[in-house]
Order: sequence, then structure tokens, then C-alpha cells
Amino acid sequence: MRVLLATWNMPGHLHPMVPLGWALRASGHDVVVVSNPDLVPTIVGAGLPALGAGPDFDSYAKLRQELAERAWKPAPPAPSADPDVAAERARRRRLNGFRLAAAAAQAQAPDAVAFAERWRPDLVVFEPAGFVGPLIGTLLGVPTVRHLWSIDFTAPIAEFEQDIIGELAAPYGLTRIGVNGDITLDPAPTRLQIADGQVRSPIRYIPYNGPAVLEPWLLTPPERPRIGITWGTSQTRLGFDHMVLAPRVMAALARRDVELAVAVTDDQRKLFEHVPDNVVHLGPIPLDALASTCSVLVDQGGAGGVMTALINGVPQLVISQMPDEVFHGHQVRDSGAGLNLPGADIADTDIDTAVQRLFEDDFRLAAGELRADMLARPTPLAVVGQLEQLARDGVPGDRVEAVG
Repeated sequence: MRVLLATWNMPGHLHPMVPLGWALRASGHDVVVVSNPDLVPTIVGAGLPALGAGPDFDSYAKLRQELAERAWKPAPPAPSADPDVAAERARRRRLNGFRLAAAAAQAQAPDAVAFAERWRPDLVVFEPAGFVGPLIGTLLGVPTVRHLWSIDFTAPIAEFEQDIIGELAAPYGLTRIGVNGDITLDPAPTRLQIADGQVRSPIRYIPYNGPAVLEPWLLTPPERPRIGITWGTSQTRLGFDHMVLAPRVMAALARRDVELAVAVTDDQRKLFEHVPDNVVHLGPIPLDALASTCSVLVDQGGAGGVMTALINGVPQLVISQMPDEVFHGHQVRDSGAGLNLPGADIADTDIDTAVQRLFEDDFRLAAGELRADMLARPTPLAVVGQLEQLARDGVPGDRVEAVG
């Protein structure tokens, strides 16, 4: 069969789908990944065929401009005496960025739809912000599969679908495109996942952070407990270097009798002025390979860091600032596999105390239980059979009626 994978042009949105793309190709199926042109090198670097659709669309630049115009800063929503009102405000903050994802999909749409009409995919797989995927699935009448990154905080997009994707769908005579797909593939362990009544199909999380070279020192067990520190790439790409708190974390743990392995990009390295003696690495490194050697991981709460820590059974401290990171941090805390601290006005003593707590058995056991849950899920290769059956069955009747 032919499978079209669709994604917003941000690497962190593509990466969780890459292992499924590999599995589909290994099973003999044709795969093409569609996104905006600037993501093509990342797609090709992952070993998958790419279609760069539409004109250039710099999502990070547009998001930087939008946040600057709003004078955005990492702060919680305004307090409310009504918990339902507070929850609704927080949910809308998390979903606000998807308007830009819809604009990126709108730029892709003419080329992507024209390609799909010629290529005739049997199935469309998309990450929650890859809106050109469900658009094509609806237009061509083929089944669509939503592939989650981690926790499903995106499901409520369906409640605001017309508001978010209206300009994308209107040129095609549509008001809805089924943003949650016909089925949802869920890599998150049950205790981490939100309990909202949604039906999701399990899939194992396979860590992929991009092309990587394994450094020999990672193959030698550490002589002291190793703490991994990583901060993703989003803050740097958004121009928020002041939100990259990895230097603060490193300094807070400098006096501990531990090894500190700091996994950051080349651009982030300039943020570190003094490197303590207990730092064994500072710079780029495959996060999965690092996490497997760590006793604790400290991260900002991005999907990749959270899920990579969990698949390795490592307790983690999430220091969160962006809305999606705050949500991840709360879920990690509630799962028992880690702790969460707000990034604004954090003290070094808070970091040190939290990391010390994470060496307690309860956190290690909880992280191990979540890892066991993730490893019990079917691998991407095992899920291929389910997707083949979905393609044979065609679009479910209820979706045909809803779109019609």
C-alpha cells in the first residue's frame, strides 16, 4: 500500500513518526513524508522519502514574531476561583499554537493535495499538528491515523476544529477534516496518559532524535551516579535563550558527588560560562544513549525528553515553562515517575533538593513500571498489520457521514 505521512515543519513533530515510517517501508509499503520545504533535509536525514510542498514557511520565525507581539512570558494563566475555568484557560493556552500549524498546512496544501491526487495513498498518517494529513484523507476518502508524540493534550482541538483549521479547509468546500483521525496511535504509558475517555491504540515508543554518532565513553558504566541534563531545541529556536535553564541546573548540582552529562546543541553551548569539574560531557549527544546510562534526567518537559527518560526507566525532574511542557511536567509528577518544578523564579536549592529526592526507591520503581508498560506495547512493525487492515476496510461509516 501507499502511505502518506504528514507533519508540521518542526523536527520534534516528525521524529516520533519516523520508526513507523521505517516499519512500513521494511514491510514493503511505499512511504512519502510531506511537510514544508525546509523540513526536507530532516526527513531525508531520517532515511525517508520527502515531499517539500508549497512555498517556504518559517514556522519558528513566525512564532517568534507572534510571541514578541504578545509580549509572551512563561507565566501560569490568571488565577480563578473556579477550577473548571482555570482548566479551560490552560487548555486554550496549550492549543493556541496550533493556529500557526494550520497556517503551515495551508501553505503545503495546494502542492500536497495535487500530489496525493496523483499518487493516491491508501492511508494517511499524521502527527497532531500535521493538518494537511486529515485534509487529504477527507478529500480522497481514505483512512487517517493520528500518531501522538506523548500525552494527548491535543485531542480537544476537535472541539475548536472549525476555528483552527477553517482557512485551511474552506478552499476545498469543507468545514471539518477530522483532526483526530479515524484511529489514534498512542505511545504514552497508561499512568502518564490523560484520562479523557478517548479510545487510543497502543504503539511502542522508539526513541529517535535524528542522525547520531555513539560516543565510546557512553559504553563504559559511570563510576558515580550520572545525571543527564538536556533542554531540547525549541527555546533556542524561538530566541528564548534566557529560558534554557540547563546552565542553572548544572551550577546547582556542581557540588554533588555525581557525574553531570549535559546534552545541548552547539548553539546552546555558548550559554555555559563556567563548567564544573564533575561535568563529563557538554554538547550534542544522542539522548537515548545518554539516558540509558543515567540515574536521573533533568529536562524542560518536551515530549522527546520525557518519553526518552521513561522508555529507559529513568526518574526525571521536569522544569517547565511553555504550556505543553507544564502539562508534561504535571503528568510526570502525577505518574510518580518524577517531579515537576516551575521554571519561573526557580532557586538552585529547589533543583538540588528535587534531584536528591529522585534517588529514592519510589521514583525508580515508578519509572520502571512505566517503562514496562511502554515495552509491552506493540512495536511499529507489529502495528503495520493493523494499518493494513484499516486501509482494506476503508473510511469508517461514521466519519463519512460526519464529513458529508
